[in-house]
Amino acid sequence: MPERYAALDLGSNSFHLLLAEFRDQRMVRLHTDRAMVRLAEGLDEERNLDPAVAERALEALRRFRPVLAKLPSDHIRCVGTNTLRAAVNADGFMEAAEAILGAPIEIISGVEEARLIYSGVIAAASGPPRLRFAVDIGGGSTELVRGREVPQQLQSLYMGCVSFNRRFFPGGVISDKNTNHFERAFRAARAELQELQHMAEGAEVMGASGTVKAVARVLNDGELGDIEREPLERLAAQVAATAHSDQMQLPGLEAERRPVFAAGLAILHAIFRELDIQRMRVSPYAIREGMVYDLAGRLHGGDRRADTVAALMRRWQIDDAQARRVGDSAGELLRQLRPQSGVGQRQRLQWAAQLHEIGLALSHNDFCKLGAYMIEHADLAGFSHSEQEYLAHLLRNQRGRIKPPRKHYGFHPNPDLLLCLRLACILHRDRTDRSADGLRLSAGLDRYRLQTTRDWLDDHPAIEELLYQEVEHWQDQPLTLELSVNS
Repeated sequence: MPERYAALDLGSNSFHLLLAEFRDQRMVRLHTDRAMVRLAEGLDEERNLDPAVAERALEALRRFRPVLAKLPSDHIRCVGTNTLRAAVNADGFMEAAEAILGAPIEIISGVEEARLIYSGVIAAASGPPRLRFAVDIGGGSTELVRGREVPQQLQSLYMGCVSFNRRFFPGGVISDKNTNHFERAFRAARAELQELQHMAEGAEVMGASGTVKAVARVLNDGELGDIEREPLERLAAQVAATAHSDQMQLPGLEAERRPVFAAGLAILHAIFRELDIQRMRVSPYAIREGMVYDLAGRLHGGDRRADTVAALMRRWQIDDAQARRVGDSAGELLRQLRPQSGVGQRQRLQWAAQLHEIGLALSHNDFCKLGAYMIEHADLAGFSHSEQEYLAHLLRNQRGRIKPPRKHYGFHPNPDLLLCLRLACILHRDRTDRSADGLRLSAGLDRYRLQTTRDWLDDHPAIEELLYQEVEHWQDQPLTLELSVNS
C-alpha cells in the first residue's frame, strides 16, 4: 500500500487539510477539507489573537483530527503562516491546537511559505521547464515567486484579503459618497509592488489558492479558466462601483468568500497593473501540495534542509574537514549516549556541526554569537522558525558558559545534543582527526557521565584541561556532567 501523507495549512483566511499518496511518482489527492476561519480577523492593533476567533479555529481543527490520527507522526506536517507569525499570544493557541491535532505545528517564514507554494505550483505545471512567476494571495500575506525548476526570487508581502479587508473595508463598505475604499486598497497594494515590477518579465504567470481561484470562477462562469487583463479590469471597475460587499452579485462567487473578495481583488488587480501582466493561468496546486512533496522528500532522501545547509557551507566557505570531524564525533557520542535517538535528533546535531563555524566568516571574536544570529535570522529554505532557533541555540552555546534558551511554547532544546556538540568541538579544537573512541558518554537520572582513561588523557593533555572546564560549565544545569578517569 502506498505511503500516505497529510498536510495542514493554518492560513490567515482558511485552514486546509490534504491527505495524499504517490502512485508511480505522481501525487494523488485522497481527501481534502477546508474551514473558513478568518484567523487574521482576530488580530487587534497590539497583535493579540481574539479568544473567540481562536476558539472558532480550534473547532475547525477538531474536524481534522480523525484524518491525522490514522498516520504516523513523520507523515504529517502542519504549518502556521502569517497570522500565527504575527500574533504575540500565539503560544496559547498553539498549545491547544497541538493537543487537538496530536501533531506539532511549525511556524514558517513568509519566504518559506513562498517556497512551498512554488513547489506545489511547479509540481502541477505542464510542459518543459521554463521561467515562471507564481502568485498566491492569502488572508494575511501575498507570496510572489520567480523561478524555473527551483525558485530564484521569493517575496512575501504583508497584504492579504483578510488584513486588507480590515484595513480598507470596515463593515463591508466598498464605496461611499466620500471615499472609494477599493481604489485606496488598490493604490496601497501598488505601492507595495513598486520595487518588484521585474518579477513577471518573460515568465509564464501562475496563480494559486483562494483569491485567485475565486476571481477565475467569477470571470469564467464557475470554471477555473485563465484570468485575462481586460476582463479583470472590468470586474475591478464593477466591484469598485459597488456600495457594500453584500450587494455584490457575481456569478460563481461563494457566499463565504464574499466578505473578503473586494480586498483580494484589489490586490490581484494591483499585481496585474504594476507588473504588467496580461494573462494568468490558475494552478490546481498550492502550499498544501508543496508541503506533501517536501515531506515525501524528507523521508526519501530529498530533504531541502540538507541542500540549504550545504549551500550555506559553500557560500560562507566553512571548513569542510573540520565540519566533518566535529559531525562524526558528535554523532558517535550521541550514539553512545542515546542509542535509540531518532532521525530528527541526529539530523539536527549533524547540521549544527556543519554550521558551527559559520560565524568565523564575520569575525573570530564572538563567532558563536554571530553564527547563531545568522542562522536564526536568515531565510533558510526548508526550515521552520523553531528549527532555526534550535540550531541557533546550539551554535550560540558550542563553547564557554551555557546560556539558557528562550522560554516559549514548543521550544525545548535537548541538552543531549548540546553536550555532544560541545564535546566534539573540544575533541577537535586543534583541527586534527581524532576518534571519539577514547571517551564513553552515558546518562543517569540527574547527570551525564563521561568516562575515559588516564593513558588517553596523558596522550591529549590539552583536551584534559578543556574537559575539566566543561564539567564546571555544566554544574548549574539540570543535568550536570561528571568526568570519570580510569587508571
